Amino acid sequence: MASSQGHSAFRVGAHGMTGLPPSGAVLRAYLTRSFLSRTLLCAAILISMLEILGLLEMTTPILERHLGGMGLIHYALLRLPVLAVQTLPLSTLIGALFLLMQMTLNSETASLRAAGLSTRRLLILLLPSIAIISLAGIITQEFIAPHTEIALAKWWNKTDPEARSDSHGFWFHARGNVVHIDGFSDGGRRISNITLYHRIPGGDLVASDTAPEMTYDPTTGWHAASVRSLLLRSNRVDIEHRTDIVLLPASVTPETLIQLSQNYPVLSFWSLWAILHGHAPSSLPKATYRMALYAPFTLPISLCAMLFLALPVIYIPPRTGTRSLLPIAALAAGFGFIVLQGLIQALGNAGTLPASIAVMAPPVLAFLLGGAWIVKMEEK
Repeated sequence: MASSQGHSAFRVGAHGMTGLPPSGAVLRAYLTRSFLSRTLLCAAILISMLEILGLLEMTTPILERHLGGMGLIHYALLRLPVLAVQTLPLSTLIGALFLLMQMTLNSETASLRAAGLSTRRLLILLLPSIAIISLAGIITQEFIAPHTEIALAKWWNKTDPEARSDSHGFWFHARGNVVHIDGFSDGGRRISNITLYHRIPGGDLVASDTAPEMTYDPTTGWHAASVRSLLLRSNRVDIEHRTDIVLLPASVTPETLIQLSQNYPVLSFWSLWAILHGHAPSSLPKATYRMALYAPFTLPISLCAMLFLALPVIYIPPRTGTRSLLPIAALAAGFGFIVLQGLIQALGNAGTLPASIAVMAPPVLAFLLGGAWIVKMEEK
């Protein structure tokens, strides 16, 4: 009899020593606990590796800013939520392979099959674990990662003594107008060299405002001490010089500015919804925001696809043991799924594919591959 309580709960029943099959609740609890612990361990290892690689690149700039060891810790902690979400699919795949291989090589899977447990029933028993992992990932992605990403970018900008000179200019849309900013400093509270192009609803340019510097006031918005305005008339261009002008509304906060300056910002569902339907400031194509909007809904599907790709390892013959190539094939299929998902998502971000097709095509292909693989192994 196995030493652990979880093993005993279904091994005894599987061999008929009690005359009763194992309780579904006990087996579900054992599988959920084992799956979650292994996935958490894999996630910790993957995140640690990514953190080390990131720190190898950023240690020198952090120390040059005299931030010390606390700066390294602060940087690593602020990156943690985003890395956790990024590694979640691969952690789920490796955790599932770890659990199912151990059960198969210890003849636990064979015992459960002898007790009448089918592959479909095993998959259903593992779904609560997928639900818990998905819920944790969605909460992190929606409520934690956006704030930590902004905090990281703001901290990095505030601690940079040459933020203005090192900043790269960027464009964004705000209330139908087009804005170009050369750079910002003080955590996004001070803008240098801004140009605001005013357009009418039809899209025609009617005026432009240029200011060498703007500062943010939480009550009234962005103030410019001096502004040079160009007004397009029917037959001429009028030039005006004004002082103490509010160019951007208070809704464009320093946090919004930091998000707009990033290539692929981490945004919550409501922020994305406001950009797509509420005319909130945006700097990327609508297709990119539409792809990000679907991310929380597709995460559980992607994790189920990873579990589906890991299931064939339960057909490893006990005598083959670790010499079987099935785990390697399953891991390769999981990596292929991640690569394919990235390629198709790039097409969706570019607007080449509709967002609904771009987010659903990789999981559908993974389910088809996993299903065909399981059917083939069942026939053997």
